Amino acid sequence: MADDMRSAQNLALLDTSFLYGGNAIFIEQQHAKWAANPASVDGSWAAFFAGLGDSGAGASEAANGPSWKRADWPKSETSDILASLDGNWALIEPKIEKKIAAAQPAATEGDVLRATRDSIKALMMIRAFRIRGHLAANLDPLGLKAGREPQPELQPENYGFGPDDMDRSIFIDFVLGLEYATPRQMLDILTRTYCSTVGIEFMHISDPAEKQWLQERIEGPDKSIAFTDEGKKAILSKVIQAETFEKFLHKRFP
Repeated sequence: MADDMRSAQNLALLDTSFLYGGNAIFIEQQHAKWAANPASVDGSWAAFFAGLGDSGAGASEAANGPSWKRADWPKSETSDILASLDGNWALIEPKIEKKIAAAQPAATEGDVLRATRDSIKALMMIRAFRIRGHLAANLDPLGLKAGREPQPELQPENYGFGPDDMDRSIFIDFVLGLEYATPRQMLDILTRTYCSTVGIEFMHISDPAEKQWLQERIEGPDKSIAFTDEGKKAILSKVIQAETFEKFLHKRFP
C-alpha cells in the first residue's frame, strides 16, 4: 500500500513538474493566449487550462504583470542565447515565432505556430540536459554500480518527440551551433556533451555571461574531444605526478 501511494505521488509530481517558478511567466502567457483563443495553444495546454475551472478573465491581467510596474524596467541585458540558458520562454517564444515566419514566408499561421511550439519544446529538452545531464553521465569506470539511474527529464517523449519525430528538422536558432536540427541530432550532441564519461554542470553559475562562455565551448557538432592511447597515457602520467607531489606535500607539511 505504501509503495502504491509513493508511486501515485511520484506520478503526480512528474505530471506537474512543469509548474514551478521558472516557468511561471511562460505559463501565464500561455494561459492568456488560451483565454483569448483556446485553439491558439497546444491541445495539452488547452486541456490543462480548461481543467482549472477558471474562466480566464484574469489571465491577461496576470500575464501583463502588476499595474504599477514600469514599462522600461528592469533593463533587459539578455540575448536569445542567455534567455534559453535561463529558461525565459516568454521572452524567447515571440522571437522564435518571428524568425520562423520570416524564414518561411509561404507557411500558414498554423504551420508557424506548430513550428514555434516544436522549437520551444526542443529548447526545453536542451535545457534539461544542461541541468540534469550530469546525473546520467558514466562516472563509474570500474563498473561498481549495477547501472545508472534513469532520468525521465532527459527522454525526448517528455517533450512530445516520438519515434516518428526523431528525424524531423526543427528550428533551434543556433543554440547547439545549428540553425535546424532533428531531435536525433540534438540527442547525439547533448548525450556526448553531458552524459559521457565526464559530468558537466554549469547552470548553477549566477553570471549569465559565464554560463554562455562555457556553453559555447562545449556544445556543438564539432566540439567532441577524442584522445589517442598515447595521449591518454600522457594525461594519466601527469595526474599521477600531481597526486604524488600532493601526497609528498601533505606528508612533509601537514
